[in-house]
Amino acid sequence: MLRVPIWILSFFGLLFGLYHAVLGVLWIRQNDRPEVVIAALVAYLIVLFSSVVVGKSRLMPIGLAWLDLAVSAAIPLAINTQLHPSHLGDYSTWYVLGVGTILGIIAVRGRRSVAWIGFAILVTEIYLWGGLGALASTGLPGVLSLLVTGHAVSLGVGRAVNQAQQLNEFAEKSAAETAAVEAASQIRSVLIERTLRNALPSLTLIAALGGKLNDSQKREALLLEAGLRDEIRGEALLSDTMRSAIKAARMRGVEVLVLDEGGLDCLDEPEREALLDQAAQSIAMVSKGRLTIRSPKSESWRITIAAVTPGSAQPDLWIKLG
Repeated sequence: MLRVPIWILSFFGLLFGLYHAVLGVLWIRQNDRPEVVIAALVAYLIVLFSSVVVGKSRLMPIGLAWLDLAVSAAIPLAINTQLHPSHLGDYSTWYVLGVGTILGIIAVRGRRSVAWIGFAILVTEIYLWGGLGALASTGLPGVLSLLVTGHAVSLGVGRAVNQAQQLNEFAEKSAAETAAVEAASQIRSVLIERTLRNALPSLTLIAALGGKLNDSQKREALLLEAGLRDEIRGEALLSDTMRSAIKAARMRGVEVLVLDEGGLDCLDEPEREALLDQAAQSIAMVSKGRLTIRSPKSESWRITIAAVTPGSAQPDLWIKLG
C-alpha cells in the first residue's frame, strides 16, 4: 500500500490555495476598490492556513468549520459589491475557486455538511451578482469538482480509519486470547508436572507390586486418586493447608468434592491464602457425610462449604467466606 505523508498533502493543498491568492494580487487593479480585495485576500490566507494546520486530528474542529463558512460567504459578497459583472471571464473572480479550495478542505477534514452549505451560499451569491451565465463562467464547475472530490476523499478516509480501528481491536483481542491460551497452557503444564511428581512414587509402587496392594496401600491409592481429581477440578481452592485438611477429612471417612468455578480469580495471593486458611479450619469441623467446597463466580462471597449427612433434611454445615 502506498502511504503519502500528511505534510505533503497539506503542502500541496496550501500551494493550490496560494495560487488563487496570487491571481487575486495580479488582477487587483480590475477592482473599483483594491483595499476591499486586499482585506479579502488577508482573510482568505488566514482561513486557508488555519483550515490546514489547526486541529490535532483529521476531523476539523466544528468551530473552525463554521468560521471558515462565514469567511467563505463574506469574501464573494465583499468583492462582488465593487466588481463589475463584465469581468466574468477573467481572473478577477479568483475568489470563486479560492473559496472552493477552502470548502474542499472542509469536506476532506470531515465537515461535509458545512462544505455543501458553503457551496449553496456561493452559488446563490454568484447568481445574484452575475446572473445565470455567471454560474458556468466563474469557476463554479471547478468548485463543484473540488467539493465532490473532497467529499469522496473524506468518506474513503473515514472508512479506512474505521477499518483500521476494527483491525486494531481484532489484533488486540487476538493477542489477549493468545496470551490467555498460553497462560492456561503454562498453568496446565505446571499442574501436570506437579501432579505427576506427587503421584509418581505411588504409581511406581503400584506398578512394582503388579496392582496387588494391601488394605493400607489401597487406601493410599484411593486418597491419591481423589487428590488428583482435586488438582484438576479445584486448582485455586488448593493450598498446602487445604490439601492437608481435605486429606485429613477423607481419612475420617468424609466424601469431599472440590470445585473451582473462578470465584477466587480476582483475589491477590495473600487474600486467597487467608480465605483458604479459614476454609481449612471449617473442614476440620466435619467428621462424616459429604463435603462440597466451591468457589462460585459472580457472587458476593468467594467460597462456600456445605456438609451434608445422608438422610438429613438440613446441611450439617453451611458456610460462606469472602
